[in-house]
Amino acid sequence: MSIGINSRAAESMDRTQATRVRVVKPLQFDDHTPQTTGMRRLAAVSRNLVGSESMWAGVMLAEPDTASAVHHHGPLETVVYVLSGMSKVRWGSRLENEADLEPGDFAFIPAYMPHQEINPSRDQATQWVVMRSGPEAVVVNLRKTPGGEYVAENFEYREPYVS
Repeated sequence: MSIGINSRAAESMDRTQATRVRVVKPLQFDDHTPQTTGMRRLAAVSRNLVGSESMWAGVMLAEPDTASAVHHHGPLETVVYVLSGMSKVRWGSRLENEADLEPGDFAFIPAYMPHQEINPSRDQATQWVVMRSGPEAVVVNLRKTPGGEYVAENFEYREPYVS
C-alpha cells in the first residue's frame, strides 16, 4: 500500500483545537518527522497536526530488503502494530535480541532502547502503525563503539580502565 503525502504540512494548532475530535486523512500525514535510513515515518497525530499534548501516532513504511539505522526514541515508549508484510526488530545495547513480526502483531519498545527495524522480504513492503508516549517524534541515531555497544552520536567512547 502506498500513501501519498500532501507536502503542505499542517500549521501549528493552538490549545483550543485539542479540545475537539480530529480526523486525519492519509493525504494529510506529515513527512517532516525525524527519519532513519531505510524507513519512512509519517505523522498522523502530533502536536502540530492535531494539538496532541501527550501522544504521537503515525505509520512506518519499509520497502523490501531495507533496515533502519540503529536508533532509540529518547524518553518515549513506543508501541507498533504490524499492518502488512513481514518484519524483524532487533534490540539491546549490542542488538543481541531479535523477534520476527507479522501482520496482527504488537511490539512494545521501552524508552531509550537501542533497536533496528528490518524488512527482510525481497519483494514485499511492510507497514506499521506506530504510537509514542509524547506529542512529537523523537529519533536518536546511534553509532557502534569499538566495544560493540550502540551509543548516541555525541557520546564519547572511552576504553575501559585497566590497572
